[in-house]
Amino acid sequence: MLGLRQLSADLREGRTTATELVEQALERTRLSKSVFTTINPGLVSLAYSIDRARKKSQELPPLAGIPIALKDLFNVRNEVTLAGSVVRKHYAEAEADDASVVAPLRNAGLLFFGRTNMSEFAFSGIGRNPHYGTPLSIWDRDTGRLPGGSSSGSAVAVAEGIVAAALGSDTAGSCRIPAAFNGIVGVKPSYGRMSLRGVYPLSPTLDAPGPLAVDVDSCYILDQLMCGRAGPDSRLPLLQPADLESLKIVVPDARVMTDLDLEVKTAFDNALGKIEAAGAEILQAPMPVLDHCDDFFIERPLVVYEVWQHHRAMLEQHLDEYDPFVGQRISAGAQISESEQQRRYRERDEIVAEFNRRFAQLDADALLYPTVACVPPAMTETENEDNARRVNLRCLRNTATVNYFDGCAISLPCHAAGNAPVGLMLSAKNGDDERLYQIAAATEAELAQ
Repeated sequence: MLGLRQLSADLREGRTTATELVEQALERTRLSKSVFTTINPGLVSLAYSIDRARKKSQELPPLAGIPIALKDLFNVRNEVTLAGSVVRKHYAEAEADDASVVAPLRNAGLLFFGRTNMSEFAFSGIGRNPHYGTPLSIWDRDTGRLPGGSSSGSAVAVAEGIVAAALGSDTAGSCRIPAAFNGIVGVKPSYGRMSLRGVYPLSPTLDAPGPLAVDVDSCYILDQLMCGRAGPDSRLPLLQPADLESLKIVVPDARVMTDLDLEVKTAFDNALGKIEAAGAEILQAPMPVLDHCDDFFIERPLVVYEVWQHHRAMLEQHLDEYDPFVGQRISAGAQISESEQQRRYRERDEIVAEFNRRFAQLDADALLYPTVACVPPAMTETENEDNARRVNLRCLRNTATVNYFDGCAISLPCHAAGNAPVGLMLSAKNGDDERLYQIAAATEAELAQ
């Protein structure tokens, strides 16, 4: 699969056209199932107008004419944002403006192919959706495997080759889990790096819009546009890979390295061996703060109170129209007092400080551990709601640590071709995004050897 940079070059050099890219995407979409909730009309004519302008040597942004997909919680001008729900149909109207992270992508000439399916209101790590169907993981379609959530459709759209890149959001792993389950790259930016204006909220304290794509470089290009570090008409930003021989990578001695599926442990160990052989210093060190993050996420989560505050009026009127798995979990927020929530915020601040102290003490460039402890579970494992809760927590365990220490993270595929998809997660403290992209680019290149 080609990344955004190569597609841009192919368009510039006449090896393909925007019309061809859109038509190929439409054809692949016809073969897909439950990946999109809507496809934008008029794409072919819009692509044709871009091709005509390019043929006339008119000035165009380098990405003009490349289709991408958007998770159904980003506001798009003249479109309705349903966030994977049906209850929002009672309230939602066409939006007047693009979300702040979407507008620069439109200005860069990217074509919004469609809105991707997702866990309802982004409140699940497994990716099920009873309203619009559940897209299957790219792997083992005969069994039928969970796609990961909540950015399920965005990940599958990339994995199926419909688009080279898509937007998702990550509150506890919602970009990284589906990336890991579909063999692509997914990014959780530092909180505050991306504007949340025009993004349907789950947890305003933890939400982070992020890219998913076929490679690290494509994620980086979208990142630079979304956070305003690159202009839409400028040259594509260049990502300089880090020198692996200069890096200290910490594999934490913590719960995130336990209870791993054999396929996950094997793929991770093989990847770790490659990184170490390339010259990186690998340090295994205790990081009890990660267990603190996990305990906090499971026992005293921040999101439940915040999502209940946002949904309480809709729940009172339309609880029966919610996905029961989602509606019941949101309703639990009614049991949390404001004073208890404030205690949780203070504890989270202490965790962030504790992590930053330990990260500095280790003099680490990044942490490294599996993105998810398991390979994509079979859909049948979540037919029972108690099992669904157990599977959901297992999928979220490793990724949620990063959101609770307020860091940034990138999931890379590290499995052998044909094997079950496994993600390797690099993470660092809040604000280290640029450096983490460089480390991820170098790691990606080494794993491809």
